[in-house]
Amino acid sequence: MATTYNLRGHPIDKDMKAIALSHPEALDYEPLPNSVLISYAGYDRGQMATPMPDNVKNRYKAVLELPVDDIEQKSGKIREMFDRLYPDSNYHIFDEDDYEKTRNFIENHKDSHFVVHCDAGVSRSSATALAITKELAPEDYQKLLDLGIYFPNVLIYSYLVEGKFNDKLYKKYSKQLHPWGI
Repeated sequence: MATTYNLRGHPIDKDMKAIALSHPEALDYEPLPNSVLISYAGYDRGQMATPMPDNVKNRYKAVLELPVDDIEQKSGKIREMFDRLYPDSNYHIFDEDDYEKTRNFIENHKDSHFVVHCDAGVSRSSATALAITKELAPEDYQKLLDLGIYFPNVLIYSYLVEGKFNDKLYKKYSKQLHPWGI
């Protein structure tokens, strides 16, 4: 018998391979015993801007913390905007090191349930949860996508699915993950 969780008005099975939550949802979420947490928060001088409290992290058998801002392009107008907003470069875009940490964490815990959270539970976390389900539980992938509450970060998704990011992959996955347009 599956245990369900009400995710923004959508009942979902807690035994899905991966789920994406907002920071407030992750604070209250009671994970299954075999769960791990991937925690995204904004970057603040190399640290998590809003880290999960220890009493929440202690609910999981392992935790990966990634101080990564929700930026999905390495160049262009969005990057220029962040350069203007943070002239001291106090921001961080998901990169090869983050990819390696995340891939290793997923590989080391592939028999677990993944709870992934970010500030709003819409972009960074959903990209990661979707990539995890695409690889490890394809039957859950479409269920997550069909919820209609996510807007996956294409850069993170591209890295986790392809191991790299470029303009061609950005266009491919933007169309696939955001069929209604950006």
